[in-house]
This record gives sequence, C-alpha cells and structure tokens, in this order.
Amino acid sequence: MHKPKIFVCTTSYFPFAGGVETAICEVARAIVGKFDFIIITSRVTKELLRREVRPEATVVRIGFGSRFDKWLLPFFGFFYILRRYQKKDILWGLDISQGALLAGLIKFFSPRIPFIFTVQYGEGEARIKKGRGGMIGHVFRFLLHRADSVTVISRYLKEIVEREGYIGSLEVVHNGVDIEKFVNHESGIMNHEAKTIITTSRLVRKNGVDILIKAIGEVRKKIPTIRCHIVGDGPELNSLKLQVSNLNLEENVRFFGGIPYDQVPRYLHEADVFVRPSRSEGMGNSFVEALAAGLPIVGTPVGGICDIIEDKRTGLYAAVDDPQDLTEKIMTLLEDSRLSIRIREEGKQMVKEQFSWEKIAGEYEKLFFQCALLQKKIIIATGIFPPDIGGPATYSALLLAELPKYGWKTRVICFAEVRGFPRVIRHIAYLWKLLDRGRGSDMLFAQDPVSVGIPVAIAALILRKKFIMKIVGDYAWEQGVSRFGVKELLDDFLDRRYPWRVEFLRTLQRLSARAVARIIVPSEYLKKVVEKWGIEGSKLHVIYNSFELPKEKFSREEARTRLDLKGYILLSSGRLVPWKGFELLIEIMPLVLQKIPDLSFFIIGSGPQCSLLEEKIKELHLENHVFLFESVPRETLLRYLAAADIFLLNTGYEGFSHILLEAMAMKTPVITTSLGGNPELVKNEKSGFFAAYDDKDAWIRTIINLYEMPKDVREPIVEEAFRRASSFSKERIMRQTASFLDRESVNDIR
Repeated sequence: MHKPKIFVCTTSYFPFAGGVETAICEVARAIVGKFDFIIITSRVTKELLRREVRPEATVVRIGFGSRFDKWLLPFFGFFYILRRYQKKDILWGLDISQGALLAGLIKFFSPRIPFIFTVQYGEGEARIKKGRGGMIGHVFRFLLHRADSVTVISRYLKEIVEREGYIGSLEVVHNGVDIEKFVNHESGIMNHEAKTIITTSRLVRKNGVDILIKAIGEVRKKIPTIRCHIVGDGPELNSLKLQVSNLNLEENVRFFGGIPYDQVPRYLHEADVFVRPSRSEGMGNSFVEALAAGLPIVGTPVGGICDIIEDKRTGLYAAVDDPQDLTEKIMTLLEDSRLSIRIREEGKQMVKEQFSWEKIAGEYEKLFFQCALLQKKIIIATGIFPPDIGGPATYSALLLAELPKYGWKTRVICFAEVRGFPRVIRHIAYLWKLLDRGRGSDMLFAQDPVSVGIPVAIAALILRKKFIMKIVGDYAWEQGVSRFGVKELLDDFLDRRYPWRVEFLRTLQRLSARAVARIIVPSEYLKKVVEKWGIEGSKLHVIYNSFELPKEKFSREEARTRLDLKGYILLSSGRLVPWKGFELLIEIMPLVLQKIPDLSFFIIGSGPQCSLLEEKIKELHLENHVFLFESVPRETLLRYLAAADIFLLNTGYEGFSHILLEAMAMKTPVITTSLGGNPELVKNEKSGFFAAYDDKDAWIRTIINLYEMPKDVREPIVEEAFRRASSFSKERIMRQTASFLDRESVNDIR
C-alpha cells in the first residue's frame, strides 16, 4: 500500500534553524513511520548537498548554491514535485515565503492535490499588507485561496487569516518545544554569580532588542553587576553594538551571535530572567523555550505572545517601546522571589500541557490523514457567514464544521468578499472566485437561488461540476417587499403578477432552480412554495435545519443576574425587515404596559427598518420600556432568551425559524404566527401559542393570557416545546444531509 508522501515546501531547512525549520523537523520525526516526508527547499550555499537523507525526511535542495536559489525554488521545485506526485500525497507549505508559493502554484495548476498552508509569520499585519510594495499581501491571499486547510501558530495569526476572508478548515497549532532538552541542566559556561538577563532573538527591529539594552542601562543604576546576554544574529547587530558602546554598557551586555540550536538550553540555564520586548510576534517560540528551561519571562502583549503569557501567572507584560516599564518588570522578577517562582512553576506546567511536540505532531498527523482520506470536495456558496446572523450563515458554518466528519472536504465562498463592488460587477467578481476555487471540487452547493445561485449555476456549467441548491425563501418576494413596494404576504404573492423588476427576479430564481438537479428545502411549507414556481416535486428534498442545544446551562435567575435585568421581560429577535412585524409589537406596548407596568421589551437584530423602529419607540415615548439592540453574539442572545418571560415572533413569513427553536430550547414560552413553516415547529397551546399576524387585539390578548396563566398550566407546554426543539439534533440533520450529498455525488447531475 502506498504510504502518503508529504511534500514539505519551505524556503530554508537545517542547518539553518528557526521556528519553521524546527517545526518541520519535530513533526516529521514524530510521525515519519506513517508518512514519507520530502522536504523541498533552496540550496543557498554550495557546501550543502543537493539531496540528503536525514532520519526525519529526505531533503531536496533546489538551486546552484547561491542566495538567489530561493527565487528559483518555485520554478524548479514545481517540476520536481509534479513528476513524483501520486494520489493521496499532500503539499505542506510553510510561512509566507517562496517555499509556500511553490506549493500554492502547484495547487493552482493541479487543484485536486491537497494543500495545507501553515502561517508562521512574525513581522506583523502591517508588513503583510504593505511589505515589498504590497506583494507579500498578494502572495498571502493567493495562498489562502488555494489552501484546503490552514494552520496558524497563534490566535493572533488566526484573526489575520479570518480578516483576509478565508473561510475553511482553520486551526491553531502552536509551535512546540523539546521539553526534555530544555529541562535537563548541563554544566554552564557562564559566571552565574551576577544576576543575568537573557534574550534569544533574531537581531531585527521587531524583537525590540534596542529597548532591552536601554532598560539594562536603567537596571544597572540599581544593580551595577547586572549582566545581559544577547544570543542571536541579524542585520541590527552592528547598530546594537554601537548602542551598547554609546551607553557605556560594554561590561554589562555581551553578544554571543548565532549559536547551534542544541546549545540554547545551556545559555538559558545560566540566566535568571528571559526578556524579549517584541514589537510584533507571530508566536514567540523563544518564550516557550525559556519557560521550559525554568525561567520567568517578560514580554509584550502583542501577537502570539498573548497565547503564552497570562500576566502575573506565566509571565509579565511590559508596554511596547517603553524601556522604563520594561525596567520595572525586570526588577520585579529579580526582587520578588515568590512571584518569580510562581511564574516558573505555572509556566512549566503550561508548556507541558500545550506546547509539547508530541501533542503538536499528533494534531498534524490527524490533519494529514484527513487531507489524504477526504477525496470528496464541496464548495459552499453563501451570501452571508458568521458573524452575520441568519439561516444561511448558521447553516453554512455548520456544514463547514461537520461535513468533514462524513468524508467531505468543505470550503466556503461568501458573497461578502465582493460586496464592496458595484451591483453588477460584484456578481461577475463572485463568478470569477467560483471558477477559480471551484476547479478542484466535486460539487457546488448554493445557499440561495439568485445572488449566489445564478453565479453558481454558470460556474457549474463552465466547470462541468455537480450543482445542488438550498432554498430557504422566495428571493423575488423578499426583494419586492424591501425594494419594490410589494405589500402582500408570500402566499398571496405567489398567485399574483407584479411590475417587471419583481417578475425579472422571479424569472431568475425560477431559471436557477430549474438548472439544478436537486434542491434542499428546510420545511414542507417551502417545498410547496417552490413547487408553485413550476419546479417538479421530485427535485425537492426536505431536510429540516438542525439545532444544537447550548452547552452552557443556566436558570432564568442566573441569566437575569448576568444581564442585570428586572421586571417582566418580553423578547423578540430577527432581521429588522417589514414582514417580521416588529413595528406592530412596539405599537401595542403602551396597552400591554397598562396590564404589566414593570414590563421591558427587548428587540435584538439589525436590518433596513432599524431607523424606523427607533423613531417609533421615541414617538410612543417608550424609551424606558422598549430597547433596540444591534445583533449580539449567540451566547449573549441565548442568555436573553433564558432571561425572558415570553418570546414574541410576529412574522408574516417563516420558512424554518431557528430562533423559535432556540427560545423553545431555553424553556421560554413562545408566541408566534401560524404562517409559513411555524406549524411544523409549534403546536398551538401544546408547545407554544399562535396569534394572527399583525393583529393588535390578538397579540395583546395572547400576551396578557400567557402573563396571567397559572404556572401548572404553562409548565407542561414549556416542557413539550423543549422536547420538540431537542428532536432537531445536529447529528440527525447532518446524517441526512451527508447521505443526500453522497447519493448526489454518485449520480449524474444533468
């Protein structure tokens, strides 16, 4: 059986040692029996062999032995790998570098090859965006768009990747440390009688060694014998030596230059405190090594250092570019032995739990196997994605997280990437992204029939890919209500004719629905709606949306305490659009207040009616009772649901309401309408209550009746609602979805 090969694409490798090189070596060494690692790198010097077999990997060095070899790497490495690639082999590109670019170019021309991109970059986000005239940013986005999976070495880098618009498999996998190598003390080479500060750093501006030297000048005023050992080399070496001379610190500061990695622990063992006042940092592996060696550390709250230092627990923070603050933190650790010991102990424990190479290699092993085994690839095309709120956003995020468990490699292309373009241009740009990234996929899955459905239909035709769609509403009706003066509800809209703009949108959604072979709808009601478009019922497949019960359990009293809420609470939430009926709910509040004087009504959501609703609240002088919030995180929304006495949803249309399920799961009584798919979730007076859409008297009466309802009558209804919500489990729905996709993947879609 063919053992999968990992083609590791990196600009440099041993004997040049840094974070990237160490990570490759340690991961490969740990799992070399399960994969064959072939490291493709630049030769750089003629003393290095073109091909070298090491215990962890075979190293292939590209070039003629000059510093220009790194620029030859993407070209010559391209042909080397393609000649040797076999099915289930994997590309692994590291850093934003020529090596990673090699992997990205191969992926571009051979989109079926799995590509894992590991982001290890410590120069900061500004450098990514503007470095080398903007080229670093262009290369970075090119690599992200090609990658099947992305790993980053810190949460800071994860945030950067997300800000660049990547939506796909994204994991934080830290660099690690050989713990045993650092905790085993050897005889030192330093005189340890004097207090010693150490930094192990590339001598570049981002590492702030100049700030450390200034701080040592201040520390010397209090401790004349203080020593500072600077281990490392780099372009700032001469300027730093000049700085030491200008401050008359030659007796206190010593430069050791670059040393072999295996000797780093010996230097650390001879020091009292490790310091690196970084201006930016991708992760900061030197901090982890220092903690493993038993040193207390001082760093700055930038980049990936925040994954390592918890202030006063695993290290101390000093302000960026502040020698005085750095001086104070160094003196604190030299003088406060109890704090120093606590940081050493807790730091070493954290390193064992989070930064051992055994743990990190295990995470990469799992990722490599997943990439090798997941041969079915699907593109999820959606208009919105979290943090946006809405059914397609929630559903797309669920598919991204769960489909890999069922054998599907998933990537999301969100329309938000092109929303900044003019109206027609944005759809062309979105089509281009689909054509570019969809080449290596087996199936395209559109989440609406028009905004993404039309570009996906065209892309599927050009690429000859299988194409399915999920329809959660009538796009022509929604746009007609929002933009073109349509007043009717959906059921009436379906049987009438309208001006040409609305009919044009209706034609577009009908054409895209006819172009696709299979359509998922989330309710029987929506199946009937789409059938009225003229779509055959045999093409429609009902799969209800899933619901995941919140992990955090809290009572109504606990939720109210957390949110500082008192009195009787009504809550509503959703997109602020006309058919959601928020305006009527505000209008009835003065009358409801006559019966419930301690009432507070919270509306959570955003949308085009926001200003109108704010004016309505002011007009009725309800500022002390009705509160309009922008969208909040799901955890906060769930707390409000738990804290509420009644949840209200006065909706004129609902295909399948996720927010209703959430309210029912939080054991909050619900009042809604009997329109759309709501009757498939709520049974009147059994698991909730119905009130006619936009009927003031009906809504006032139902709210008051529920307010006055005895607890022994209300509680069984609430419990039945909870049981109903629990039946829409994520596992059940995902099994149905995966089964549907598997059937479609083996059937010809015509």
